[in-house]
Amino acid sequence: MKITKQITTLFFALLLSLFWTTAHAQISPKSIPMTTPVEAYRLAPDALLLTLSLNMEPDWYTYANDPGGLGKPTRLSGTTASDAAITPRYPDPIVKPDAFDPDSMVNTYKSGTKLFAIVPVGKPVFPIKLQLDLLLCHPTKCVPVRLDLTFGDTSLDIATLPLADKQPWWNTFKQLTQQTTAQPAEAVTDSTQTTMVEWQFTPTYLQPGLEVASLLSAILMGLLAGLILNIMPCVLPVVSLKLSALLGASTSTNGKDPIAAFREHNLFFVLGVLSFFLFLAIVLGATGQAWGALFQYRWLVLGIAAIMGALSLSLFGLFHLPVIDLKFGTGHANPRKQAFFTGMLTTLLATPCSGPFLGGVLGWALIQGPLVIVIVFISIGIGMSSPYLLLILNPKLARFLPKSGPWIEYVEKGIAFFLLGTAFYLVAIAIGSESLRILAPLWAVLLGGWLWVRTQSIKATSRWGVRVGALILLAASIIWTMPSSVENNPWTPFAPITVQQSMGKELLLLDFTADWCPTCKVLEATVMTDKNVSRWKKEYSIKFIKVDMTERDAEAEALLKALGSRSIPTAAIFTKNDPSSPIVLRDLFTVDQLENIMKSL
Repeated sequence: MKITKQITTLFFALLLSLFWTTAHAQISPKSIPMTTPVEAYRLAPDALLLTLSLNMEPDWYTYANDPGGLGKPTRLSGTTASDAAITPRYPDPIVKPDAFDPDSMVNTYKSGTKLFAIVPVGKPVFPIKLQLDLLLCHPTKCVPVRLDLTFGDTSLDIATLPLADKQPWWNTFKQLTQQTTAQPAEAVTDSTQTTMVEWQFTPTYLQPGLEVASLLSAILMGLLAGLILNIMPCVLPVVSLKLSALLGASTSTNGKDPIAAFREHNLFFVLGVLSFFLFLAIVLGATGQAWGALFQYRWLVLGIAAIMGALSLSLFGLFHLPVIDLKFGTGHANPRKQAFFTGMLTTLLATPCSGPFLGGVLGWALIQGPLVIVIVFISIGIGMSSPYLLLILNPKLARFLPKSGPWIEYVEKGIAFFLLGTAFYLVAIAIGSESLRILAPLWAVLLGGWLWVRTQSIKATSRWGVRVGALILLAASIIWTMPSSVENNPWTPFAPITVQQSMGKELLLLDFTADWCPTCKVLEATVMTDKNVSRWKKEYSIKFIKVDMTERDAEAEALLKALGSRSIPTAAIFTKNDPSSPIVLRDLFTVDQLENIMKSL
């Protein structure tokens, strides 16, 4: 059998990208809620002054150079083209209550604040390299920012710059130069701190025997984790896509030998799975992001929602998709592409999910080198593909697949409704959970309407039983999406400074979760329920903190990494006596396991 040119090119392009130089993860200047224009002025014939403005979006602020005991100091450093250090001058701060600890007063800078830098004039001066290190804060979160800026080029003439003493801020700068508290450049050039809190732990794990310690154990556990990933609650469309692909391959051979066609379908499905795992290894290894972090990007979530919606509508017969068409018993113009991209899509949908063993595998692998990351990810992909590899080696196993019949229409429509529900859920993640109050009842109405029409010819008793069930489903969807009482919320939102200050003083439990993580939602519905959390808070005097990773949060990612995890769900319990050695629970855990730990503290 021939592998198409397009798929070959794609696979080897991914393989060659292993040789790309990995980049350190840092926040893109375009994504931060602030601009930092730099301007230059003449102080004297042999002196130069730079101003750097902190233009922040509404409600954002940053801590001053002297934050007043809490927070991360704002620091500006830099050198000229001749390696002469600049001397920063920081304006007087605004004192206000800290957003994360209202009882504490902190020194802050508001939007529009100018930082000054005296530049020694030598030969050459330009370009001047600046480093700005600060913490941008909002009443709900903080974002560490470190920017590398360059000002001027070799052709810039100092004599052409405007005079500093003619500017409206001159008196402010003059007062700063007269203050004895101004720090020299050497005192502020330390820019090694890249986050507000330097998290350092020596965690212990609920099941230490399952932790990865070598490449061999990572490969073996990766194979097992990949196999288990097939049955994890990554929303039923993942399973339905596989079922649809297998049944489609077993019922339509397009005139080919059935066994050869079946093998070919599964081979290209496996290639799709492995190609996407290779892609994930490259992306996560280069960016340092956590497993499933692709779903933190709204545009990607909306794109996948559109794909899920299109797949669903195609199963309803509204149109025919050219590449991925899941309708049973239909031929495909290019079955290899169909199988390949179905494998890739299945893997993409599985990435928000985490299961037994996967957390330990990822926690170890993602701090290794690029080659190790690729090997481990490929082993996870092989584990996930193992059922299809068995079907390639022994096509006779296909006899255990169900045979086609009239029932297959209901399976097809069932998959369609699962895909449509997934599309609605992803839309709600991207635009806000409030939209579920419309989308969930709409889904129930569509399902109920289809059942209402399809059951017109059956017995009256059964028909009305189905219709009453549809009405109950509609009522349940409305009740499920009703906003819950905020007063009964037992969770404390994640604030890095507050967490750090509470360690050693309170018993803490941090739960890392996200709206795009189905496994997290299963835990929230079964273990970390509001009722259980409220009871545990009362019985064991534990402070429960929810670390929401639905959107990108550099502080949360740094804390998760310090706990030895790169996937969610993850929970960590910090004791009063030894907060530096938290107890970490990876992936899935039970009420009894968690309660036994709390009883032992």
